[in-house]
Amino acid sequence: MAVRGYRLAVDWSRQGTWAGMLEDVTSYVLDEPELTVTYGRDQSQADTDAGSGKLSFGLRNDGREFSPENTSSPIAGRVVPGTPVQYQVTDPSTGSIRTLFEGVIDDLDVDPHAAARDFTGEALDAWGRPGGEQLSTPIYQGLRTGDAINVVLDLIGWRGGRDIDPGATVIPFWWEEGSDAATAVKRLVASEGPPALAYVEGGVFVFRDRHHRLTRAASLTSQATFSQVIPAGSAPADFKILARSFAYKHGLKNIANSVTFEVGQRAPGDVAEVWSTDTPISLASGETLPIEVSASDPFVRAIPPESGKDVEVAYGSVTVSLSRTSGAAVTLFVTAGGVAALVTRLALRATPLLVPPTVKVTEEDVSSVGTYGRQSWSGEVPWASVGDARAIAQRIVATYATARPVVEFEIANLSDAYLAQILGRRLSDRVTVRNDELGVNRDFVVERVTHTVQKLGVIHRLRLSCEVVDPVQSANALTFGVAGKGFNQGAFGVAGIDNAASMFRFDTAGQGFNQGVFSS
Repeated sequence: MAVRGYRLAVDWSRQGTWAGMLEDVTSYVLDEPELTVTYGRDQSQADTDAGSGKLSFGLRNDGREFSPENTSSPIAGRVVPGTPVQYQVTDPSTGSIRTLFEGVIDDLDVDPHAAARDFTGEALDAWGRPGGEQLSTPIYQGLRTGDAINVVLDLIGWRGGRDIDPGATVIPFWWEEGSDAATAVKRLVASEGPPALAYVEGGVFVFRDRHHRLTRAASLTSQATFSQVIPAGSAPADFKILARSFAYKHGLKNIANSVTFEVGQRAPGDVAEVWSTDTPISLASGETLPIEVSASDPFVRAIPPESGKDVEVAYGSVTVSLSRTSGAAVTLFVTAGGVAALVTRLALRATPLLVPPTVKVTEEDVSSVGTYGRQSWSGEVPWASVGDARAIAQRIVATYATARPVVEFEIANLSDAYLAQILGRRLSDRVTVRNDELGVNRDFVVERVTHTVQKLGVIHRLRLSCEVVDPVQSANALTFGVAGKGFNQGAFGVAGIDNAASMFRFDTAGQGFNQGVFSS
């Protein structure tokens, strides 16, 4: 049952209905500690990874209902990490329900010294606990980063919603072997380049590619103005920033004016033995034995081992089949015929994907290096081709060769209009921030969101961490064949910076074939 539109539920029964015994815990929520929800990048800048979303909450535990060791509790044995949690808020202006958080309990504690034995819990979004399973995939060719992320989600049985951009990077060959899902997605996001990010919001897995802020309306147009004006109250249409909540950083520590990527572009070699063993393999009549095979290089077009060529036996006969024909590892299934068999040698032939000498992709802003010294980008692009690596490097230098200010501030639910803003803001939203004391009055992009709730909505504060919007391409970039943009008229464009109004897009009138300009 919601209180002032707020509802916290814990699915102790794991039935997905949130309606079982003690599953609606809204009436048990403590005023202290504050209930908080945080998600977004680990820092405010667009060059950092998005961490797991987190919910922290406290419950009144007078009757020890939520004490894990209380065997007489109606939910005895169910108060354990991994239990699903959902936190929702209703927007009073529209009646729509916003799921601020959906995930699972990661840690819990009961304070034996509190009068009510307070229960506190910390939950991570579903991406914070994706499971420890190790991925093993075949080789995929020509996937975009968004397609590869969908493959990862399929492999781990992701049950939440998905909002996945296609991705700008096209991966020549992609596979994963022995890594977990979080690591695999992190490598794909890095290969897409900033400001790409992946995160979970309200149970929905979101992936945004490096062009998303050029194509999404909420990133192109300011969604609201947040202000601290002098004199106070002189901008009635703005949303007022809470006193003493504003923080400003010049961004000098985040300059990157030199980028070098080592790109190893794999290519198919000649058919060869990619694995072999001389260890004797004994099988009973009709027995099938699985054998895990790992190669030094990933491979494609594996050939089922053939007797007399890849399979040698001392006695009996065997047949061998494959779990798949590509990857960094496969499983061979060796089956004996009608009598016992002894295999003395077994080999696998395939087409290995070899790495020729790596290509070094380097971009640098000479003027910035002269001013700030060489500040190198530390990230990698593990799956990018040479072309995509160069486009990413150009964009990084064009964006981060100069200081990019970062701001943080809070607003509170002073009215329904303020609460609508609190519930409406998302990562990558463009907002206008004005602070007359500091002389700040420009657009920023939301990089991190923190909700803090006290007394179930009596006080609801939103803290936004934002970075200044990206630089834009000159509207008058030198363009042959366009009046006013030719010699002595157009300005030289900046490599790595795309123009949302002219970049090539299939789905936008005036920006398709023979109209749009290829983006980086």
